[in-house]
Amino acid sequence: MLKTICYISDSCQDESLTALKALYAQAKKNNSKYNITGVLIYSNENFLQVLEGDSDSVDATFKRISLDRRHKNIFKVINIDIQQRIFEDYNFGFTIVNDSKELDKLYEYLEWLRKAENTLANKVVNMVENFIAQKLPKG
Repeated sequence: MLKTICYISDSCQDESLTALKALYAQAKKNNSKYNITGVLIYSNENFLQVLEGDSDSVDATFKRISLDRRHKNIFKVINIDIQQRIFEDYNFGFTIVNDSKELDKLYEYLEWLRKAENTLANKVVNMVENFIAQKLPKG
């Protein structure tokens, strides 16, 4: 069974570019290892992440993330079973959005999703777009 979890959290510190690159590399490696797709956005000391994949893998991944001391105030926004992945076709699976080029690609993908008229996809799209609008300048 497939599952998606989307959460937001506060960083415990203003992450340096070096620290973020290390975090992104580790997240991408771990998520590939467990066949997790999704997106991770960091801005202004906040994270938004969507994880999707096998239910056990997503739950285990979220548990590891929730124990990570680099962030706090973790709030699960979505935690449901799904029929299909939303981000599977987005940039080969798991993507980190940390620059305007990736942000533009994400906007294009979100617009494509919106046209698919999938209720869950549209909820995720709206959530991601709201987070981006509040946290990141459009590129």
